[in-house]
Amino acid sequence: MKLHELFRILSNETRLKILAVLLGKEMCACQLLAIAGTTQPNISQHLQVLKDRGVVKTSRKDSFIYYSINERFIEEHPFLIPILERAKKEYGVRVVESCSSPNRSSEE
Repeated sequence: MKLHELFRILSNETRLKILAVLLGKEMCACQLLAIAGTTQPNISQHLQVLKDRGVVKTSRKDSFIYYSINERFIEEHPFLIPILERAKKEYGVRVVESCSSPNRSSEE
C-alpha cells in the first residue's frame, strides 16, 4: 500500500475510531457499530474498505463476524501504533463489551 492510500484510509474519522479500538482487540461488527455511532450500512462500508485494503481481517464465530487488525499491516506500519493510541484517547473511543448490552461500556 502506498503512503497516500494509507493516509486516505486514516483520514476518515469512523475508520480511525474502528482501528483505534481494534488495536490489540478483536470485536464483532455490532460492537464496532455501537462504538462508531453510525448506521449499520455505513459501518459495513468502512469495514469493507479496511478489509479490502488488508488492514483488518475477519473470523466467524457462530453467527457473528469478528474483526481484528491484520498483524502484517501493523508490522509494515509500526509507526501507526502510537497514532492509533492517541486517536483512542482523542476521540474518547469506548469499548462496548458485548453485543447484547450495547450500553455497557468501559474505557480502555
